[in-house]
Amino acid sequence: MAEDVVLLTTFTNGSKKIRVVFHNNILVWDYERPPFEQKTLNLENMLSVKPNYLKCSHPSQDPQIDPFSFTIHYGVRETLGKWKYKALHLKHSDPLQVVSWIKTLEKQISGLVHRPKSLLIFINPFGGKRNSMDIYTKFGKPLFEIAGVDVTVNVSQRKDQIRDFLINGSLDMFDSVACVGGDGTVSELFNGLVLRECRLKNIDADNINTPLPSPQIPVGIIPGGSTDTITYCLHGTTDPTTAVFHIIFGDSVGLDLVSVYNENNLLKLFASVLSYGYLGDVAYNSDRHRWMGPQRYNYSGLKKLLANKGYRGEVALLTNTESNDISRTKCFENCDTCGKDGNEEVVKSQWRTVSGKFFMVSGANISCACSQSPNGIAPYSHLGDGNMHLVLVKHGSIIDNLRLLLNLSNKKKHIEELPFVETYCVREFCFRSRGSSSRWNCDGEVQHQTNIRARVSRQLLTIYSRGRPKVEQEETGCCGI
Repeated sequence: MAEDVVLLTTFTNGSKKIRVVFHNNILVWDYERPPFEQKTLNLENMLSVKPNYLKCSHPSQDPQIDPFSFTIHYGVRETLGKWKYKALHLKHSDPLQVVSWIKTLEKQISGLVHRPKSLLIFINPFGGKRNSMDIYTKFGKPLFEIAGVDVTVNVSQRKDQIRDFLINGSLDMFDSVACVGGDGTVSELFNGLVLRECRLKNIDADNINTPLPSPQIPVGIIPGGSTDTITYCLHGTTDPTTAVFHIIFGDSVGLDLVSVYNENNLLKLFASVLSYGYLGDVAYNSDRHRWMGPQRYNYSGLKKLLANKGYRGEVALLTNTESNDISRTKCFENCDTCGKDGNEEVVKSQWRTVSGKFFMVSGANISCACSQSPNGIAPYSHLGDGNMHLVLVKHGSIIDNLRLLLNLSNKKKHIEELPFVETYCVREFCFRSRGSSSRWNCDGEVQHQTNIRARVSRQLLTIYSRGRPKVEQEETGCCGI
């Protein structure tokens, strides 16, 4: 058994002697001479163990293994929750010691069966800053090669190509899928996976009374968009190296998805936010200015802020609380709220109706935090508790709108503190327009259907992540949207 394995050897690391111990799946090393600094590495944070190669004296020579040295490749979580690649180079005069360490550690790492071995990764070269391929080449490919993950790359050429491939293509060769792109690319990925399950199980996705099936294949997300809200809420950062480490490590969390319907059909599933009014207008108008890159959101956001348009509507919401008091606990790694039994019946659920003129109506499945909005539009929304937070922003003055955006961009403030903002924890909601209409912003994509119904499916998706760590956040600027 893994806990019975004990290795103890003194190696050389450069010009220094280093004592290395492996026991109970933990590697510990320190130097024999000052400055003494003991370091600890859990097996779960190792990428691989590989022998080193001798330098070739001629280009035509095949590389030969150095029998006296090897390297342990691993990751370390540093400040702000970011993971960084590290390598420990060890050398010994006895090749038997080297072989023993390599074989033992390789065996222990291979026992981590939840790690992906054959990964299909989709790359959207057109999303965000159009640098997804560069992100994969620079941050993803080298680490996947070190970890021994067999990666097949699929580059999308058009909108909904990823979705269509997943619905109709074969995934028999893969044990996991991933994507490099923004929230729109992520949306294509999980919409395709869920609709694929519906097709395979002969389930009518358009029937709102039929539970949607959960895809069995886990999903990895490498950020490559403008805001990367989903990645930020999963990992606490939009650092691509951190996202790649989470995929390689293979630990996962359950993510709720929300299905959006009109009177007859399933329109889309979303993971972050469905927003009407201000954010819907910004998404619609920013599409006309894609040549501006991410700055198009700031430009469109300022115009819509000054226009200060409100929309009359009626919202019916299904909640299991008598008031709109929300538990003020945030979602971090090893979250107790998300870990509760999802089979418990909610017996006190009831419908409520709220009418009025709104500047914005948002159904937030996650907190929607990002680098520009460290708390997000729904700071106490969780990844997998089976609920979303319905945020209703009443129409008021331009000053109120500025206060809203300032609170969004301030890590010490929440928009729920504002008197013209109401937040409800709901399992489902319906919206009906009572006047001039806006559009819906669904995970960054525009939905033109006005009257909709949205329902949460608890932990429908399995995502590679260890959860968002509790760390101090950096100061940020004002949120453009």
